Amino acid sequence: MKTTATSTDEHQLCKCKWLPDPAEYPQSRLFSLDALRGLDMLLLTVLGPLITTMQSSWHCFPAAFMGQFKHGWECFTLWDIIMPLFIFMCGAAMPFALGRRLKDGQGVFWRHVLWRVVLLWVLGGLVQGNWASLDPQRFSPFSNTLQSIAIGYLVVAMVMSFHSRVLAIVAPILLALGYTVVLAVGGYGEWNNPAYRVDQAIFRAMMPADNIWITKPNHYTWFLTSAMFAVMTFAGYHTTLILTKDRGKWQRASQLFAYGAGLLTIGFVSEIWVPCIKPIYTLSFTAQAMGWCVLALDALYVINDIWMVRRGFSLVLLFGQCALTAYFVSHFFRKLLSHMAELVANLPSGVPATDFVVKFIFVLELIAVMAFWRRFRNEWR
Repeated sequence: MKTTATSTDEHQLCKCKWLPDPAEYPQSRLFSLDALRGLDMLLLTVLGPLITTMQSSWHCFPAAFMGQFKHGWECFTLWDIIMPLFIFMCGAAMPFALGRRLKDGQGVFWRHVLWRVVLLWVLGGLVQGNWASLDPQRFSPFSNTLQSIAIGYLVVAMVMSFHSRVLAIVAPILLALGYTVVLAVGGYGEWNNPAYRVDQAIFRAMMPADNIWITKPNHYTWFLTSAMFAVMTFAGYHTTLILTKDRGKWQRASQLFAYGAGLLTIGFVSEIWVPCIKPIYTLSFTAQAMGWCVLALDALYVINDIWMVRRGFSLVLLFGQCALTAYFVSHFFRKLLSHMAELVANLPSGVPATDFVVKFIFVLELIAVMAFWRRFRNEWR
């Protein structure tokens, strides 16, 4: 009885910690998956904003380095990898998240899938689609990373429900080739490509003529490009299948390296004919992005799951395990957190704080919200 009570107390103590302890990470899970997701979210919400704010305040970084924190049309930068990596990581989590539900029957499986799709779609609409404004001039039905994740998630879930490994391999190939052919025929112009024209046709059919997404369009595309969102989700899905095969860890790492190198090769070779364009996710860009995602996961798999180097990853795990919370809070509540940061920064002396100090306090607020949410969620499980 005494041993049981002590074990229970230790379990409760573990649940109530503000930050995850890498030493207590479940043996049944891949540490590298949460680590890569956390690093991606840290890049988006912490590292990128702090670096760009430092540059605007003190001009302390060279132009070539800062170019990696910008988006362009025909190019590939570090900042371009963030959204593809989010979609990739969704696919990587699907064998774990949906595999066991599929065993419980199609009803259980599809209730979970559809609920997840609706949740992601609504949150994406609130973050970037201006749904909370209830203003038809600003409203967009499809314009956010979370909604892109929802599309890829739904397509891969449909394929999973057929229990066909052949279909899981053939489907992304057909989607990628079909989309590539459509773009090749229709062109790659920034404002003159099939993906952009499809978006505008749907927006004009659904929204009033003075809608901002029609009068001031963005060169990022969504509806037709959903084919590539699904392809990226499949890339993550197949990655986890490799990492969970019944073979040695170094064999898995080697096969994963070959997979990533193969995708990079496709991306670099296809760039001879297909320009590398992120906003419309051309074949060359998508293959290169997925290649780097696979290789990054492979490196973390070796470091975290083979060599078992995990110390100092608490903050990374927090962002990895609460990625959706971090994304939603940092975007939807950005103005509120920024205003609070400005108030806190000005309290000591009343002198307006530099942009960097405000941004740093914003980051601390975000971490505090995530840590509170994690503890609240764990205590109520």
